[in-house]
Amino acid sequence: MNGVERDGGLEPEDGASAPKAEPGYPDLPTTAYLVLGVLIVTDESLTAGEIKVRSQNTVGRFYWAPAVSHIRRELTRLTAQGMAAERTIHVGKRKMTVYESTPKGEAALRAWSETLPGDEPVMIKHPLMLKIWLAGDAEPALLLDAIDRYLRKLEETIDEQQWSLARARELGLLQEPRSKYPQHVANYTLRSLYDEIANIRQLRDEISWHVGDAYQQHRDHPTTNLRRRLRPPKDEDS
Repeated sequence: MNGVERDGGLEPEDGASAPKAEPGYPDLPTTAYLVLGVLIVTDESLTAGEIKVRSQNTVGRFYWAPAVSHIRRELTRLTAQGMAAERTIHVGKRKMTVYESTPKGEAALRAWSETLPGDEPVMIKHPLMLKIWLAGDAEPALLLDAIDRYLRKLEETIDEQQWSLARARELGLLQEPRSKYPQHVANYTLRSLYDEIANIRQLRDEISWHVGDAYQQHRDHPTTNLRRRLRPPKDEDS
């Protein structure tokens, strides 16, 4: 995924990941189609802030959750193209602008999503792995501390993902016809997080045992009396 680094992760550059324009959909940034997709998958009337929350708990788990300001910019593009519509509602004394997809937007998203990538190189961008790879002569304890913090973050992310799925189920969002594929991707994301925990724990053990002092801390292990006894060299004349 091409993009620029932000505090919250890797943010795609406008147009960087958008497929080449073809008949059936306008040449808009990928984020525009992400915003449109949030409106379409849940079939809701949402404010820009609500789209942000929805994207954090869905596509944000495996791609990116744009900022509200970015979402508003894409909504302006979508409404100008007739792919989304806006209207004003009143919630109590508050006036709110909500957005909905249009038939034109749904047709465009369908055409855009059917242009599936298949020949792009597989690329995994992992900031922690880059830091460890470049660690040089850093003390193992520093790396292990960073790994432990990352493991805690992974566990928090799993809890958030499980909560999001449970909440979506409670609200009936998973019963929407268009939620079929998003559910499969959500399950994929959860599996990836659980696999990541196992992988990172193994990496931690490798650093701790082969570079750190874990072996020295276990000098009193019952198998410490294990010794290697070499056979005497053979007599060449025998």
